[in-house]
Amino acid sequence: MGNKQPEIKLFKIELSQYSNIIDVLLKYLSPQEVLRAKRYHQLRDSNRFIICRSFLKILIAQQNKIDVSQVYFEKGDNHKPYFPLDKTLFFNVSHAGDFAIIAIGNCELGIDIEKVDDHFNYSEIIPVVFSAIEIEAIHSSEQSRPMFYKFWTRKEAIVKAIGTGIDEGLIRLPVTDGFHNISSFLVCNFKNVRVTSFELNENHIGSLAITTNDINNDSIAFYPNPTIEEIIGLI
Repeated sequence: MGNKQPEIKLFKIELSQYSNIIDVLLKYLSPQEVLRAKRYHQLRDSNRFIICRSFLKILIAQQNKIDVSQVYFEKGDNHKPYFPLDKTLFFNVSHAGDFAIIAIGNCELGIDIEKVDDHFNYSEIIPVVFSAIEIEAIHSSEQSRPMFYKFWTRKEAIVKAIGTGIDEGLIRLPVTDGFHNISSFLVCNFKNVRVTSFELNENHIGSLAITTNDINNDSIAFYPNPTIEEIIGLI
């Protein structure tokens, strides 16, 4: 399918914009994916899965210039899904509130977004998840709550990129700005793990982790989603 230039494409999805075309998006899912959507107890969760999965398949199809029906997923040893027809393509999905974000690139990556909850008491989480340096940075910040979410999404993005679960090792992953030398086993022997944060909007914070130094910040950008007319026209 040809060599791709190093880049990371980010796609921001406002879920409520597509709730009225769920029946159309369902046509992009396999029978197994439809069954998975039906297992959700809440309609909101089912619709979110349908929207995110169909968009992911459409975007991968466009990236590889193939029909959406040719896009399917398998799971690797770390249980991360991958696209067997193009193993140089990597992707990750995250959602929070009414937003979801899809990251597609040609290196292992992880994306996480969170909605800043003004009523969430995170005081009990801090000493379990963050190092003393990170805790000091949160408490001394003029915007301590956004700083908490910034650091939290960075750690989640990293563990999603390297394919591990959230466990006791989370506190040992440094996420303050700058370069950190850490034991390679903490990041599954990846030599380079970079993480950067962004504001999705005024109350959503996100972070992207990538596992290479070959991609610069200019090669990481948000791309427009397919329009509803394009989505319908693909069927």
